[in-house]
Amino acid sequence: MATNRLLVLAHVFPRTLDDSMGAFLLHLADALADCGMQTDVVAPHEKNLKDDETIGAARAHRFHYAPIRWEQIAYKGTMHEIVGRGIGGKILFAIFTLAFFFKTLHVARAARPRTLHAHWWLPGGFVGAIASLVTRTPLVITTHGTDVEMLRRTRWAMPLARFVFSRARVVTCGSNYLREQLVAMQVVKASKVVVIPMPVKSVFDSRQSTVNSRQSNLILTVARLTAQKSIDTLIDAIARIPHARLRIIGDGPERATLEQRTRELNLQNRVEFLGALPQTELPAHYAACAVFVLPSIREGMGLVLAEALLSGAPVIAANSGGVTDIVKDSETGLLVPECDAGALAVAIEKILNDRALAQRLASNGAVWVRERYTLQHVAEQFAEIYQLARIANI
Repeated sequence: MATNRLLVLAHVFPRTLDDSMGAFLLHLADALADCGMQTDVVAPHEKNLKDDETIGAARAHRFHYAPIRWEQIAYKGTMHEIVGRGIGGKILFAIFTLAFFFKTLHVARAARPRTLHAHWWLPGGFVGAIASLVTRTPLVITTHGTDVEMLRRTRWAMPLARFVFSRARVVTCGSNYLREQLVAMQVVKASKVVVIPMPVKSVFDSRQSTVNSRQSNLILTVARLTAQKSIDTLIDAIARIPHARLRIIGDGPERATLEQRTRELNLQNRVEFLGALPQTELPAHYAACAVFVLPSIREGMGLVLAEALLSGAPVIAANSGGVTDIVKDSETGLLVPECDAGALAVAIEKILNDRALAQRLASNGAVWVRERYTLQHVAEQFAEIYQLARIANI
């Protein structure tokens, strides 16, 4: 058994080095390697992916759960939304979970990890709970927001969640908001839950960038285009700010609706949709914007806010969910009421028109992120958690 071997379970993991989907998992594996840890990952297969390959510091082991043309529930968006669309999706999810478990068992028996680390309580946490019973390997579960929101909306899942969390030695959350949600739903003991954010890669650290060197009227957002991200509120706010331009990076089921809203407001010349971009292209966009905005409702953590701050951009977010761990109103950014386009427009104009304020918020925010969200800092916290999990009683 390798002294510092870790087995990560996740229903999404980067398919390439610059894949933005689940990129924080790869960043964490790379940082843990600097702490002397070896990471194996069990994740689903997709067309054109190898069954086993090394990506960065992680060794990915991918499981098949259907003929390749039917492998359609991973890497396509929010999994529980896809599964909920019909009986076919539910049957495929059941097969997916079974294949996930058997692949986990196979890799665990070969690699003999000291710790299992499941990301998202379902399906990874559920698979990890069963695997930990069979292999007697300590389990750590990390929640990320979408899984907690799904649980909040589907009370029938509470008994299952209680079982899953009962098998974990430690449960980590990316924000205090997520911790409060889990404890309030009474699915896990408060004493088990620790707040550790996901890390921000140093590629976003642009210490030479200043607010004055940025495009003075460019507003940026990076988000998956779902209703929960409330990008329509941002578009409505832009309509109230003459000459402001909005750049939207990301894709998702709401894109067509958002593009239609842009046309209705006659903003085609001021709002651009770039789609999803590789992580390697994001730093340049963060460095160019005058202000970064994330208007999400009940965001689990809001890692893109940390990326923007590390890049030297001032930020604005909805006063909702876990973003308040990152954005301290009038200290590291500005907070506005959720779904309030008028208040958001006022906040954007406030930053655009006051460079001294923009510089102060951006500078304070960058310091805040460097102290709490860097790869080394987060990896060291997780290394301590794995050690704790090996000696803790369930």
